Amino acid sequence: MYHRVDLRLSAHDPITVHLTVMAPAFETQLRLLRDAGYRSMTLDALRTAIDRRAPLPARRIVLTFDDGYEDNYTVAFPLLRRYGFTGTFFVVTSTIGTRDHLTAAQLREMARAGMEIESHGVHHIDFSRLPPAEARSELARSRKTIEAWTGRPVAYFAYPAGRSNAGLERILEDLGYRGAVTERPGFVSPGSLPYLLERVRIDHDDTAESFARRLGLPPR
Repeated sequence: MYHRVDLRLSAHDPITVHLTVMAPAFETQLRLLRDAGYRSMTLDALRTAIDRRAPLPARRIVLTFDDGYEDNYTVAFPLLRRYGFTGTFFVVTSTIGTRDHLTAAQLREMARAGMEIESHGVHHIDFSRLPPAEARSELARSRKTIEAWTGRPVAYFAYPAGRSNAGLERILEDLGYRGAVTERPGFVSPGSLPYLLERVRIDHDDTAESFARRLGLPPR
């Protein structure tokens, strides 16, 4: 689970600084994954494995990016391609085209290159507190907008700040979303719930050693 991947630390508030992984660190992390034999996996493939309660393929990873920052295109996207990985980008549609965020043209290019572009809502709000009708509207509108931009189906959602509830999960399923990712720490397993998928947060303070340790990679 990533947010910003920056060449220089342009953020100033403590929360965004914490969520910013610097480009050299990110490249080191991709190199560690590649050298350990990891390959990208789509969320659809992950959902299918969960449905079958089958063992997940060895050394597969889903690299996710929340919020839709512009550096996801200018920094993360080229590095992902260089190291042979794909990423899943959860975007807030109301911020697309605004300062420091992705544009629709960038999303379209990323989608054509094999990146997954998925929903993080129309607005970055606490969906667990929304009236059901409003949550349904946000989820339907964001998906329709992203699909118009990319020409690709949208079937996954990232809960803003990880906040969810059972009613929201039912709405996602009813609308045809196949799954959702949380901020619950941990690894997805055959017993994971499709609308409560775990993730491992990577942040500004992670070193190569802590990254490898948290993901269970061989020591350098």
